[in-house]
Amino acid sequence: MKSYSYKPTDDNVLHLLKSNLIGRKQDIMRFLALLSNMEGDCYSIALNGEWGSGKTFFIKQVKLLLDAKNPYSQMPDDLRKEVIKIVDSNFSVPESCTTIYYDAWINDNHDDPILSLVYATMVSNQIKFSPEKNRSLSNTAAALASVISGRDISTLLSQAKGTDTFASLRNADNIHSLVREFLDQLIQEHGNRLVFFIDELDRCKPNYAIRFLERIKHYLDDDRITFVFAVSLSQLQWTVKSYYGSEFNSTRYLDKFFDLRISLRSIDHESFFNRQLDIGHNYIFETVCIEAAKYFNFSLRETERYGQMMKIAGSAIQKHPGGFPEANAEVFALCYVAPIVLALQMYDIDLYNRFMAGLTPDPMIGILLSPNVGLRVDFLLSRQETYDSESQVINYAGEETPILLSDRLREVYAALFSKPSGRYRREVTIGSMTFEKSTRRCLEEIVSMLSPQSEYQFE
Repeated sequence: MKSYSYKPTDDNVLHLLKSNLIGRKQDIMRFLALLSNMEGDCYSIALNGEWGSGKTFFIKQVKLLLDAKNPYSQMPDDLRKEVIKIVDSNFSVPESCTTIYYDAWINDNHDDPILSLVYATMVSNQIKFSPEKNRSLSNTAAALASVISGRDISTLLSQAKGTDTFASLRNADNIHSLVREFLDQLIQEHGNRLVFFIDELDRCKPNYAIRFLERIKHYLDDDRITFVFAVSLSQLQWTVKSYYGSEFNSTRYLDKFFDLRISLRSIDHESFFNRQLDIGHNYIFETVCIEAAKYFNFSLRETERYGQMMKIAGSAIQKHPGGFPEANAEVFALCYVAPIVLALQMYDIDLYNRFMAGLTPDPMIGILLSPNVGLRVDFLLSRQETYDSESQVINYAGEETPILLSDRLREVYAALFSKPSGRYRREVTIGSMTFEKSTRRCLEEIVSMLSPQSEYQFE
């Protein structure tokens, strides 16, 4: 089975930027324009998004464009030309910015954040390391590390770059001056501004996350640096509270560290489904899938997982043609209701359980009444009924009181999910559909991913 999950590898970062599959290219360009105006002070930006929303992709795409415009970066010339072509002519990209990506989560076992950041900088691909050009930079880093940690780390750093240039430096006593010296040498040789992209801080152990913020604020408050934190602020606030106590004002505390908070917009679900996942076994099924992803505001990661399930479900649904009342009921249940049930499984298991128990039809009605779905009202009408699309009501010949379309959908929901009142559940006819016990069973097979019609191998 083909996986549709995107990992933030270099190739995928470039692919999503070029194709604009999730519709964020313009946001990236605007973010770069924002960075262009952040000079003359040390700025810290919180790029806010929940887990799985694509924050890592976003900052790596921004970093890729900055590296392409920095003549001092170690980006290969052919890749540099390819990336620069992506830049929208209406936007400018800051030039000569040295960028460092730092995954805080995989480094939260380090003793000190400053030392960890210095090490990440030294081993990054942004610096062309050579004894002749970078000996002073390496020496400064080693001295700074020795002061912070109180132990000899020259072997660690020299192994990372293949040369021991730190053996004689052990006497520095001023972290501030060493940090300043390190930044001076780094920026002078590799650009005119340093941009740190800090990822996954909200996943770190509380003591490391707090120490990171406070140490960075204290020691790296330099007007040539911009920090971009890709975080879930809601999760980071819980981290702060777990460290300082539940009554602590975590929002005000974080305000000390972030000059600007930017919320990442939702991805373009329609573009991602149509162009990448290609679930179009059935137009109705596809449109309901897209609308369900929008309704529950699925993140990038959730959309990938949802799309994988839709591939499996769709392979079975296309083998259920309509026609007779019983077949029409199956088609309606599978094309219109199954995508909603599968989305509910991912979104909220408690809400899913209530939905399946016949207690809450609201998600189904909210999604199916969207004009984007293109609901087949003819399924919902008997031969004596007509539909007024302007007022969304169903009129019955000879009756003065119309039926709301939402109420008719509630009837369908009750036919599928309400418990039978008698010993045997009878057929329920609604419009041109007849719902039987087998209709619910067919729906449950599709939702379980274990339908006999499902296909688990696809290109």
